[in-house]
Amino acid sequence: MNRHISKNHLFFFFSILFSLSIFTACSNTVPDISNARLSIIFDYESYDALPQARMSVFVEANSNPRRFETITVSSNKNEYVWEADDLIFAADDNVKYCGFTNFVLPQNLQIPSGEYTIIFRQSDDEQKEIKRNLNYDKTLYETKASDVAQVMKKYYSTRMLTIYDNSKKVLYYGPRSADLSDARGIWNNYREAAEFQESWVNQNGTVICNMPLEKVVPGN
Repeated sequence: MNRHISKNHLFFFFSILFSLSIFTACSNTVPDISNARLSIIFDYESYDALPQARMSVFVEANSNPRRFETITVSSNKNEYVWEADDLIFAADDNVKYCGFTNFVLPQNLQIPSGEYTIIFRQSDDEQKEIKRNLNYDKTLYETKASDVAQVMKKYYSTRMLTIYDNSKKVLYYGPRSADLSDARGIWNNYREAAEFQESWVNQNGTVICNMPLEKVVPGN
């Protein structure tokens, strides 16, 4: 086991990869899954270092997903199996999410492309099985942050921005617009901003590259 992934709803889904809004309601209703997403995330700590990769798995549930207790993810290409029991629960309007964002492999191993089997097990031992494909450009493992844009633009990716306050609360998540193009613009629009992070997200949201965190310095 290795554990070392409407438009407004899409923005919310990606924002919970950065800051988690905890859903606390309880229900005895068996969860009704409407969608599932498997993503690979490349995290950059600096512009000189190569990235660390992890997988994220989330489902959208039309009912309360809190009966899920574990997620098991298996690569159908080889023997890799991951399991998580400290799941993330979040909600946005009428859409509820359950998942885990930190499935990893030991250093120097690459997360396989291809088909995956995802099993969500409930507290009553019932389970939901979903199959998803994960395909990505493996040159990203050897791509530094300064070159990510060049690679990701080939896949019709969008440049996104996350702005945090001092407590790591997300103040903004969305496209990096002209008025948020630098630290001064960010501070002018969000006076409580402390840090920001640029990300590149491919067209279907299965590949995410998180650039290094940067400080918001008023006046810069």
